[in-house]
Amino acid sequence: MKPTPPLLALLTATAMLMGCDSKGGCFQVDHPPVTDKEALLVIGVTFGEMVTVVEGERSGPLQWESSESYVRGLPPPGQTRITVTVHEPSMVQEIDQEQEEASRFPWKNERIVCSDRVDADLEIDLRTDDGALDTTIVAGASFDEFGEAQMTGVLEDLDALGLDPVDPNATLHVQLSYDSDRSAEGALVLRSGSSDGNGSGSGMSVELATWTLE
Repeated sequence: MKPTPPLLALLTATAMLMGCDSKGGCFQVDHPPVTDKEALLVIGVTFGEMVTVVEGERSGPLQWESSESYVRGLPPPGQTRITVTVHEPSMVQEIDQEQEEASRFPWKNERIVCSDRVDADLEIDLRTDDGALDTTIVAGASFDEFGEAQMTGVLEDLDALGLDPVDPNATLHVQLSYDSDRSAEGALVLRSGSSDGNGSGSGMSVELATWTLE
């Protein structure tokens, strides 16, 4: 199955104006996409160093949760193993946030936090030992200065996977969290209605599976 065309803008709304107020805030400095693996990024590491946090193949236990109320075709509650392979991106985009000085109330500048990050589209292979997942997605990823990466992608071809959401408008999302200091974690999440994935809105967000990569 061909992965979804890249959408670098998937996470660009996240933290765009952190700490901003009406008298001062953050503004974004535009940079061209970075393709040089040796280039130093705004988060303090090179392109190559940054992707080592997520790149490569990792496996670990996956726990299937009760799903029959939401999706037909997933295994019953139980445990299997998942293998996740993250491929190196060909380019990344720096999100360089600079402080906008509050001239009328300069003391407010100290309370403004402008957090830089780097966004990328990553091709990710997902495979479970029980055969329920065997697919490739393209996930929008966001890397921060603390060595953490958050990724979100959508399972597009549900028919090919033998999956059928009870709500035909529901979508299945893969969420991955990588950290240089601890094991990577992931989840398969069903979203329907207007849920933002954090429990807000009038929709619903349900974890159908969770895993930890060793």
